[in-house]
Amino acid sequence: MNRTHLRLSLLALLGVGIAPSAMAIEPIPSTPGWRGFVVGGVGYLDLKSNLVAGNNLVDIGHPVIDSVNQRPRSDDAVHPVITGEVNYTFGGGWQAFFGTSLEDAVTLDGVTQLGARKDLGSAGIVQGGVLFSGIPTQVWEDPYAEGVKRKETDRDSTGARLQWDRVLGSAFELTFSWRDISIDTERSGEGVTSVTCDASCQQLLRRDGDQYQFDASYLFRLGDSRRHLVRPMVRYTINDREGDAISGDAYRLQLSYVFIGDGARYSLASNVAYVSSSQDARNPIFGRKTDADGVVLDATLFYRLPTESRRWQAVGSVLWGKDDSDVNFNDTEVTSLSLGLMYRFGAR
Repeated sequence: MNRTHLRLSLLALLGVGIAPSAMAIEPIPSTPGWRGFVVGGVGYLDLKSNLVAGNNLVDIGHPVIDSVNQRPRSDDAVHPVITGEVNYTFGGGWQAFFGTSLEDAVTLDGVTQLGARKDLGSAGIVQGGVLFSGIPTQVWEDPYAEGVKRKETDRDSTGARLQWDRVLGSAFELTFSWRDISIDTERSGEGVTSVTCDASCQQLLRRDGDQYQFDASYLFRLGDSRRHLVRPMVRYTINDREGDAISGDAYRLQLSYVFIGDGARYSLASNVAYVSSSQDARNPIFGRKTDADGVVLDATLFYRLPTESRRWQAVGSVLWGKDDSDVNFNDTEVTSLSLGLMYRFGAR
């Protein structure tokens, strides 16, 4: 993920429970019918950010800043956690789906998707879908407005994704995503008073535009019982925004790990990711580029409850992420804890 995506997607993913099957597209069942999962719970979030205002479920962030030289201050909130996916399996290896997949949770991507999957046998599984923001993230109309109460606005995202898992019978997975990012009310730079920001300055700060992501990963199953799943991933992101100071590219290296306990009663899933981003032009507010490096760490422990249906799992998650920008105003740090329940439904 790039620097901006780090700030926004972490809010969408706080405490999402993930399962071992999230390490790849889940195999398409041979029998038709409805299936899916839902996760519900409660989370705690501590956030340091000058740019994010939460979403419809999380009200967080300080609406007033005294200066664009101000480091972000901490704010916290308790919030609900809810996500899930519903799918329907047809004959011939086809499956339609809607929601946030478990695989997206393990890769720290909170997008909602409507699409279809096809099992090609030894060639792998292909998937295509339309992407959109299930719960749009809220940002500030003008994040740089000084000494006034900043107004919130939605950041919407729509696009498409193509994915090929188990490429030609191997353990490789390839993914391409495109998103059109739109800020409902874009006023970046209008309210800054400590520096001059005219129309040309404001144009450099426009956040609307396109984002392209290319992912390549490989799944290792280790140990005599193959209960250790390890997936290294490389992502390249291109941000083609209307403002050159917001445009740029980013590289992300991520390592995901899942341990499946005896009898699959309990499992541990974790991720570590490093992101480096660079911008095309200097931010005119600060007179320099807002290049950044970021780190994300998370771990989720879940336990299958001893119910007769064997469909319920208790989930506990912890996540920490930090984004260190060349400009202090753009620094971000997130810490979250959550507890919840996951229920799998439908035909077995």
